[in-house]
Amino acid sequence: MADRGQDGGGLVGYCCYGPTPMTEHAFDLYWIASAPEVRGQGIGAQLISSMEGDLRRRRARLIRVETSATEAYGPTRGFYASMKYGEEARIRDFYKQGDDLIILTKRL
Repeated sequence: MADRGQDGGGLVGYCCYGPTPMTEHAFDLYWIASAPEVRGQGIGAQLISSMEGDLRRRRARLIRVETSATEAYGPTRGFYASMKYGEEARIRDFYKQGDDLIILTKRL
């Protein structure tokens, strides 16, 4: 499933999510992105809110997100924290030496 924010000039952001196989009412957020020129304007928060509303209607109980622990992903992790996603697990050196996989979750 995808959701996207649009302005008068075209696509400004999207998120892609779907059910987690072999689970009861758990979903994965695969991707969320916004155009660089609109970052910091609430597009990401709108997309997350829209996704969460859809998932509540579908009786979701859990949303899972995976991200990197590198410094470059610090703003990404900060964004998820602001949306109340918390670190659930970490796999050390998952992507490469020194780059952990962080699994974030939010219970609905």
